[in-house]
Amino acid sequence: MRVLVAGAGAVGSWIGGALALGGADVVLAEPGPRRSVLAERGLTLHDRGTTVRVRPTVVASIAEATASDGVDLAIVAVKSYHTTVVAHELAAAPPTWLASFQNGVGNDTLLSMALPDTSMITATLTTGLWIDPSSGDVHGTPKGGVGLGAAGTEAVPNDLAEALTAGGLDVRAYVDPAAMKWSKLLLNLMGSATSAILGWPPARVFGDRRLFALERACWLEAATVLRALGLTPVALPGYPVPLYLRGARMLPESLAYRFFAGRLAGARGDRLPSVAADLAAGGSRTENDVLSGAVVRAGEQTGVTVPITQALSDLVDGIASGRIARDDFRGRPDTLVAHLGRG
Repeated sequence: MRVLVAGAGAVGSWIGGALALGGADVVLAEPGPRRSVLAERGLTLHDRGTTVRVRPTVVASIAEATASDGVDLAIVAVKSYHTTVVAHELAAAPPTWLASFQNGVGNDTLLSMALPDTSMITATLTTGLWIDPSSGDVHGTPKGGVGLGAAGTEAVPNDLAEALTAGGLDVRAYVDPAAMKWSKLLLNLMGSATSAILGWPPARVFGDRRLFALERACWLEAATVLRALGLTPVALPGYPVPLYLRGARMLPESLAYRFFAGRLAGARGDRLPSVAADLAAGGSRTENDVLSGAVVRAGEQTGVTVPITQALSDLVDGIASGRIARDDFRGRPDTLVAHLGRG
């Protein structure tokens, strides 16, 4: 199986490295400076105390990867605001199969529209990842894995699941791809917008009881939207999402804080989520549109009001666009709580 991975950041490197270890012929397309690091040192993955090294082919563009031979499978692992460009590049030499391991909801639709004759695999990754800036090595958290599902009557090709499993990843198949994707979105939402607005890592956000209450309210809003869409949340590798939701709904606020805050802080840690990292770097583009923004749009579609999610999403977009000064809310939880009328 010849696999093209578009984007060699943490996710693309992790999935591409696992596929290479599992016997696939992997080509990483990476236009940024990380390409030279991978070309020089190869790819090193650290997982649960185990270190493995592989040396997949690394090229500068999708066009270069497909110039001589076609690919059986293309994996998209770029930030969501690059999806349209990647879809256009892939359309020049469409793969047989396509899988997006991107955050949020909406990327699969964009890719399917651009590549109508390519079979889409719905995919998700629940392993927390980070890149060591000094070595370029990729580190994974002890729990998590890969979820795979295919739309309609299609079936996920056995070669993909087998290669990922042989590469050391926990792989689960899902009969309802949309439920899988939305369940992962629930995990991605935890601390995303609030961290971005305050410039705080999730561990610090969840350590504040008022901010924890905001996060819980947003989570329950998103869960209500999910039900209105006719979807049932599913357990993901390492994360019993339905159990989390029952606790968030049923536990009194004080007990919910005692039970969840420390666990969430440990799971999300001191690393900034994608949206927060982009804002912290001074960027004007974020993945908020496929995270909180996706919940807002689905709420409008289903008639479910999501006032806290809407307010946080608007703040993130306002800061990214420059309509709201970054310092108006950065490091100022009291101002955020008051703005949301929760003080």
